[in-house]
Amino acid sequence: MTEIFVLSQLIKTHPLYTVHRDEIHQTYLRLARLNCLTEFYLRQAMHEYLPLLGEALEKNAGLFKELCADVLQLQMQGVHFVSYGEPLFPPQCYLMAEPPLTLSYRGSPCWMIERSIAVVGSREPSAESLRWMEQELAAFFETQMPLVISGGARGVDQKAHSLALRKNCQTVVVLPSGLGEIYPASLQDWIMPIIEGGGCLLSEYDYRQTMHKRLFHHRNRLIAALGATTLLVEARRRSGTLITANQAAELSRPVWVVPGHPLDPHFLGGLDLLLDGAQMVRDAQDLSTLFHSELMTEKFKLAGIVGDFGGTH
Repeated sequence: MTEIFVLSQLIKTHPLYTVHRDEIHQTYLRLARLNCLTEFYLRQAMHEYLPLLGEALEKNAGLFKELCADVLQLQMQGVHFVSYGEPLFPPQCYLMAEPPLTLSYRGSPCWMIERSIAVVGSREPSAESLRWMEQELAAFFETQMPLVISGGARGVDQKAHSLALRKNCQTVVVLPSGLGEIYPASLQDWIMPIIEGGGCLLSEYDYRQTMHKRLFHHRNRLIAALGATTLLVEARRRSGTLITANQAAELSRPVWVVPGHPLDPHFLGGLDLLLDGAQMVRDAQDLSTLFHSELMTEKFKLAGIVGDFGGTH
């Protein structure tokens, strides 16, 4: 709902939010279980549990009305909004250490699909990696039709989105910016094909938030959470790709790695992950076998998450 989203935006910009994040999230879930996640009850709960925050929300009544009008305008332009605890909030995100309080998206809430895979890798992949994606990853997409999640960056990300569109798979672009400042700018040409294909562009940032270096790593944790598994195609050491893979592992999500030559620095990050226990994949057959195995596990995980966090929805 518009009012819940706007109120949540005000809450997360208040200094008390970072201090009491877990308590605030639990309040949302408590209200959701009681089917009382509305503006009225959320304001009431904030007054009860965090009086200073409740008072601040009261003082910002004028700003609240202005933001509601802005959000209504964006909704008329095809932008959708969802807040923590609402039925369309991604169930996978409840397991995150710092889940987003709000999300905005253009397209469909396709993250509810269990058949998902996050694909990450270098912005400057080798010709061999692109050839592997064109041959093996494309074959996997064609036979398994997963939801493909990535970050929209040039290189491996855009290749994954492109293959998904060609093979009629839904795809989610998780942005390091707001929906009004899409980064990279070249993604503007992808908006309609992604939406028409049943996918979406997703952001946890304000509509006019511009890209910032620090947001890339912050965004990556959302990519890791939304994928039932994460496939790493090519990564150097100390790369953003490696951070995403490690975040997936922290969420107990499987990480699959396309191996490379140990003398090639572009593959050393992936080789390190393999040494730490990630699963090697050679071809489309490996991907399909592992994917089927993981889907059974993920189905039970999501059923438990929905039951624990959103059972009344």
